[in-house]
Amino acid sequence: MMSLKDLNREHLETEFAPILTVTAVPQVKRPAVEYFLGLTGSDDGKLFIGGSDKFIKGILELTDDSDDVIVEASYKTLVNLATQDSTCSRILNSENCSEIVVKNFEKILDPKYRHADLVCKFLSNLTRPEECARSVADIVKENRDKLKIIKFVTVLCTKDYNAKADLHYLAPVLANLSQIRHIRDEILTRDQWVIQRLLPFVNYMQSDIRRLGVVSCIKNCCFDDACHEWLLSDKVNILSFLLLPLAGPEEFDDDDMEKLPDEIQYLPADKTREPNPEIRRILLQAVLKLCATKEGRLFIKEKNTYIIIRELHKWESQRSNIPTIMNLIDILIGDEPEQGMENLHQVEIPEHLEEKFRKEDQEDEKEYLS
Repeated sequence: MMSLKDLNREHLETEFAPILTVTAVPQVKRPAVEYFLGLTGSDDGKLFIGGSDKFIKGILELTDDSDDVIVEASYKTLVNLATQDSTCSRILNSENCSEIVVKNFEKILDPKYRHADLVCKFLSNLTRPEECARSVADIVKENRDKLKIIKFVTVLCTKDYNAKADLHYLAPVLANLSQIRHIRDEILTRDQWVIQRLLPFVNYMQSDIRRLGVVSCIKNCCFDDACHEWLLSDKVNILSFLLLPLAGPEEFDDDDMEKLPDEIQYLPADKTREPNPEIRRILLQAVLKLCATKEGRLFIKEKNTYIIIRELHKWESQRSNIPTIMNLIDILIGDEPEQGMENLHQVEIPEHLEEKFRKEDQEDEKEYLS
């Protein structure tokens, strides 16, 4: 069998270009796109196809074919191709990239579109590199009359929005886009009730993908210091949503219990913690972000967050989570920073101290494991 090294891309482009189009006859389109799907089973195959504008253009065109088998194979091919950063950049640097992005988002919004899950997976991979997320976010902003973030949050939070798709992968799409400031601004709009719709899905146990995406999106929103007071207020109550998955069935004395947020008090004896270690780590990082300002730290300390994190520390078996837990504990039980250094996001740490802290974290982890 001929290897990829033996294939001439330019020759194949000439041979396949007339086939990778909706006007070609089904008898040749279907085997062609299935051939390309097979090639994406290896990294070499992905790079070979992803290095050609003509191949990508043809596969994208076939996502609008009248044959569902061809559409499905085309999207599966794109999902695989978009695992390569270079291919994502190539797609988003094409002349019609805006049209591509808008058309695919509109397919997600269509409650009857049967391939919406594959579209979500494609966009999830396409927006994974931060620069690509920025490009897509800018296209969303330019087309805000059609593509409003609140629409996608509504779709994600609507049960059975699409009877033919579960749309779990829409959550990582939102998470990737929320790396960009103007997308976060839409999610954090105070009169639209957007982030409040997302918060209950922190405990959505039917899908790790959806839960991970939502938690990542929420963590990204915690980067904006100016919103911390509002996020921690009763209008959002973000701390309760972040702590509940980290809490276990432990019993505390009445004094400790009464200081906790109402939703965390007197949990049942069969209460279990978030089973996914990556999600636990992101939840911890979100709480850490909310501790960046003095007001946030004091509020989180007053809500007795320490005892929840202390018990999590005793229970945690994922060693990569230990440094994050210890960093949070240090903040919760430590003294307040000196005047002028209250905002931890604005404190510049010298490089030699960063290296010292990294080594201390590693030593703490080794001590814990021993």
